[in-house]
Amino acid sequence: MKPSSKPIVMDAEPDETNLIIEEIDNLITGAEARIERQQEYVRSLAAGAAGSKQATVDLERMISSLGLLKRQRARIVRWEDRPPGDG
Repeated sequence: MKPSSKPIVMDAEPDETNLIIEEIDNLITGAEARIERQQEYVRSLAAGAAGSKQATVDLERMISSLGLLKRQRARIVRWEDRPPGDG
């Protein structure tokens, strides 16, 4: 999953920003739980099974997406914490 090359425009109101961050937090929590379940599933499969390979690929995608969500959340929080008039 590649980060977007489009510029980010931060024009949300503070209340809306809090809702967005809350939604991202919920997505992160859900993704972490799914990753844990997927890890258990992958470990339970035979090493050479085709399903194991696909499960491993799916797990890697979930981990990558989770990392992206966490980075985007951090960017929003950093932007929100800037002093007024700073860009």
